[in-house]
Amino acid sequence: MTVKKIRVFLIKIIFFYFFVPVLSVFADDTYTLKIGTLAPENSSWVQSINDISDRVYQKTQGKIKIILYTGGVMGDEEEMIRKIRMGQLQGGGFTINGIKKIAPELEVLDLPFMFRDEKEVDYIYDKFFDEFEKYFEQRGFKLLLFTEQGFIYFYSTYDKVEGYKDFYGRKMWVWVGEQNTEKVGKILGCKLLKLKVPDVFSAIEAGMVEIFQTSPMACLSLQWCKLVKVMINYPYRFEPGAIIISKKYFDNIPGDLKNVLEDEFKKSRAGFTAKVRDGQKSALEKLKFLGIKFVEPKDKDWLESEIKGKLWSSFENSDLFKKIKDSLEELRKKEEKKEGDIYVVPEKNQ
Repeated sequence: MTVKKIRVFLIKIIFFYFFVPVLSVFADDTYTLKIGTLAPENSSWVQSINDISDRVYQKTQGKIKIILYTGGVMGDEEEMIRKIRMGQLQGGGFTINGIKKIAPELEVLDLPFMFRDEKEVDYIYDKFFDEFEKYFEQRGFKLLLFTEQGFIYFYSTYDKVEGYKDFYGRKMWVWVGEQNTEKVGKILGCKLLKLKVPDVFSAIEAGMVEIFQTSPMACLSLQWCKLVKVMINYPYRFEPGAIIISKKYFDNIPGDLKNVLEDEFKKSRAGFTAKVRDGQKSALEKLKFLGIKFVEPKDKDWLESEIKGKLWSSFENSDLFKKIKDSLEELRKKEEKKEGDIYVVPEKNQ
């Protein structure tokens, strides 16, 4: 063996003894969470998650890094769930579509006419958060943040719409696997077309879809608004949103880092939700600016009666449905009592 070869050999030994262990420790000491979402890059959802990710990175001194894959590049929500289970992703930001594929008990949360306003949503989410969390953990997932997509509205690509009954016979989009939406479509007498979210825009453009439902912010950010002529101006159902990660991955993160990750997401819930709600209000104004006609439905009571009779009845055996329904009735009674207790100073006789 020549002197040159001996030197090369010694350098390799030094490298493996001194540098490889350091690189291994560094690799073991950092955690990268790859999270997928359908939300577009410019949405309030993505901006809020990026803000949380930056704080987690700083507070863990770079030991936890969150990489966000936006706009459905990791596939539809069902595909993202599969990738989390396979380890290709560590987590995801989900709408109700993905939420109930993991925890079917939570399907009750987006029942039409369940919530009257955001105050009721906050009350139920706060009261039942621990229960929601258990449903995910039972399926091998860790719930980091339970928030919302917001109230959902109907949109039409044709302009002769004065209410829900005018949807009869029209072509309506149903997200693949969305049983509640499918049942609503049947109540309305629509022709249903089942598609994944990335395929919807081209279907609307081709005239294959004339009716769809989503939040104002999603309608705007997904560019579906370009083809809309009418929006039914009634928020007929509320849709939750969640950020979850693999519980197995979460459990392998050291305690101090794990606490930072969990705390930052929990602390961010109020601010995250407020940002989404502001985004929805802003989106409504932008939809108006685009010239979309806002229609006040005169047949709202008809639709509510039909849905409660034909859709709500299928949830009668759900314990969570009963508990949420009872809790909302209790809250409404308290609110009515408060209004009744308001003392009005009588006007003096002139």
